[in-house]
Amino acid sequence: MNRLLLSAAIASLLMAACTDDKKKNNNGYHAEIRYTSYGVPHIKAESYGDLGYGIGYAHAEENLCTLSEQLMKLKGEKSMHLGPGPDNANVISDLGYKALGLPKQAKDLYRKTTAKAQQIMSGYSAGFNRSLAERANSQDYPSPCRGAEWVEPITKFDLLAYQLDISLLASGRTMTPAIATANPPQQVAATEAQAINKTIAKQSGKSLAPVKLDLDLHVELDASQTFTSEGIGSNGWALGSDRSESGNPLLLGNPHFPWDGELRFYENHLTIPGELDVTGVTFVGLPGVLVGFNKDIGWTHTVSQAKHLTLYQLQLDPANPLRYHYDGIYRDMTSKEIEIQVKQADGRLATMPKTVYSSHFGPIVDLSSISPSLGWNTSSAITYRDANDQNYTVLDQWLAINKATSSEEVIAAFSQFQGNPWANTIMIDKDDATYVDASNTPKLSAVAESYVRQAVLSPQLAPMWQNGSGSVLMPGNSSLFEWSDVNNGKTTISNAPQQNRDDYVFNANSSHWLTNLDAPLQGYSIMYGPEATERSPRTRYNAQMISDLSGNGLAGADNKFSLDELQSVLTNNQSLYSTGFRDELVSHCQAVTNFDLNGEIINLSPACTVLANWDGHYNSESIGAHIMREFLQQYRVSDHTALSADLFSTGFNVLNPANTPADLNTTGAAEALAIAIKRLTDLGVDLNRTFGELQYVIKNEQRISVSGGYSFEGIFNMMETKIPSRSTSDFANLPTGAAIAGTTLTSMTEADAQADTAAYRINYGSSFVLSLEMTPEGPNAEAFLSFSQSHDPESDHFADQTQLFSEQTWRPVLFKDADIKADLKRTVHISQ
Repeated sequence: MNRLLLSAAIASLLMAACTDDKKKNNNGYHAEIRYTSYGVPHIKAESYGDLGYGIGYAHAEENLCTLSEQLMKLKGEKSMHLGPGPDNANVISDLGYKALGLPKQAKDLYRKTTAKAQQIMSGYSAGFNRSLAERANSQDYPSPCRGAEWVEPITKFDLLAYQLDISLLASGRTMTPAIATANPPQQVAATEAQAINKTIAKQSGKSLAPVKLDLDLHVELDASQTFTSEGIGSNGWALGSDRSESGNPLLLGNPHFPWDGELRFYENHLTIPGELDVTGVTFVGLPGVLVGFNKDIGWTHTVSQAKHLTLYQLQLDPANPLRYHYDGIYRDMTSKEIEIQVKQADGRLATMPKTVYSSHFGPIVDLSSISPSLGWNTSSAITYRDANDQNYTVLDQWLAINKATSSEEVIAAFSQFQGNPWANTIMIDKDDATYVDASNTPKLSAVAESYVRQAVLSPQLAPMWQNGSGSVLMPGNSSLFEWSDVNNGKTTISNAPQQNRDDYVFNANSSHWLTNLDAPLQGYSIMYGPEATERSPRTRYNAQMISDLSGNGLAGADNKFSLDELQSVLTNNQSLYSTGFRDELVSHCQAVTNFDLNGEIINLSPACTVLANWDGHYNSESIGAHIMREFLQQYRVSDHTALSADLFSTGFNVLNPANTPADLNTTGAAEALAIAIKRLTDLGVDLNRTFGELQYVIKNEQRISVSGGYSFEGIFNMMETKIPSRSTSDFANLPTGAAIAGTTLTSMTEADAQADTAAYRINYGSSFVLSLEMTPEGPNAEAFLSFSQSHDPESDHFADQTQLFSEQTWRPVLFKDADIKADLKRTVHISQ
């Protein structure tokens, strides 16, 4: 926005606002915000519009940059403000988002949202703009975007557009680079490029730099990033009365999300007296609570393994690659002309035009960097249909959950709004524990269902299917492979996997099958993920812990969990391989002693001694966890099973899924350990280092050690380095260093000046960890927000909870008014 116009907008807002005005303006908005420890706002208002006003103001106070950057992204304006970016990354992002057209969709769909949603979005935008208006100029912005000229007032339509983007997180959002780089075969592209060049040059005039059509927009896509939801995950437990020491239902929520960027959670407590009282976390830009509780229910989410889009391979007309065969005739692709502005090195803007194409299913994409057969050539092209396309009910969906008084009401809300884009729901009410996968999932015909079940067994599709965590590809030449004509092609809630229990339900990102070991969920569509197949190491460790009735587990001798014992599920930091399996490895390496690794003799004894003395935990004070990690790394595979079958001597047994595969296969084990030892030694990593010296997050150039481990290690408290991250933010402030091939370590970085070796610099994992008991007196909850409330390194709340998480010190979640008053730090009254 023009700086003069922005100043005028801010001045106008300032005239209508008074920061500490306690007097209600009946013609505008009013909200009270009480802040308690760690910067948690408790927002009280008399209407949904007023509540939105308070939420927007609170979100913008320290996270103004987060939403502003995302709105720039989804409008396709990153290149205009920031230039083309490394390897033209901003150009690719802008073209992909321009093709999606989310801002236009939002304007068209806004009227379909409920009055409550409209009121809260209007209020949010006013509150966000109020916070922006209170800053004299751009130098008063939070440090991640200080001085930025792209920060501007937002609208209610912007908020809905952003919610449409969040809805696509596990589906179409992963396809934007493939949309941006999809071009028809060369001869067609050249002809169209000449026509576009003439048109744009004529329209642009002399004020713009000459149009450039030679930008290299090739991108090397990662199959896991493109086809799976890896990089967003979670664990979730719900315990009914049979497994609760007090008889009160218990909940443990453990979402795994990036610690940087727009996917960081923000905690807020929202109250409209007599109407709504809910607390928990959300994304900045989504006014409500995504994970949390009210007085009657508590819920968490895990990322579903269900498929939210279907890929199709089109058979093209040999004479025209812009036509495809469908039900015996050729159909024309549709096209759309888009253009973006790209800031050049001299500051001038150049216009970058592109034609994007679609089938009746959806956009044409170029996945050739994953496999040449998935590119656009003269014989075939790839397209997709997205179950979350135009999902405008996300906010309405969670507002209904926020108000629900029972698990039945939550499921009814899923049926009504169908706004859940990609999450399982694990919840408790005052009676029992419930699981449901209500995520938007395609409903296939019987023919298509049968085809997919066979196709996913094909070795050619293995990189796409990823043992159940990936995507499906169907022929695009027949209506037999269309989605159902009913319910907009989506599976109804009555046909979705769900389970209500008095003992337990859980999920750790595997499919629905083993939500409860005593009652597997079977007979559902393959689109919800596979059944009766090997589970991930993290799922198996979850299953072992939650089902343990030996009297020696974390639930204690009575096999029933107290809230403290439930919290130890996170903080004990043991893993699937840290006890009996570790003992097998130690016995083997003690017998081998030395190993000839390509002519270099590796002495295994020092590592064996460390492993033998390892306490079996991934705690900061533990010694030896990094050796086990790098050993397992040698068996790592890029699919849901996580580790190669070569590691085990006992294979998967469908009748014992929590405990198989198991037992060390000694063939190759000594070599894998030798490789791990050599890599650690070559990188200067002492075998006797404490885990906390190696695994930490860097905040404000200070190390904060964190416990936990990788999903492939089979651990509940997941802590990882994700390069690249699922976040689309360019303003990440958690340095990681570069990935080092063959290890999970990252290289030394200038931002970690104290480092003397490679390390595990964390930027992803346990985020908002919620432990909750529904007592007769009301909810009793303790939590961590591991990355803290603020994205601004200059804030007092940038690292305060990170330190708590490092110390594994739980803090109370304040819900009752008396507890809030006892911890009150400041109160803000805002009116407009």
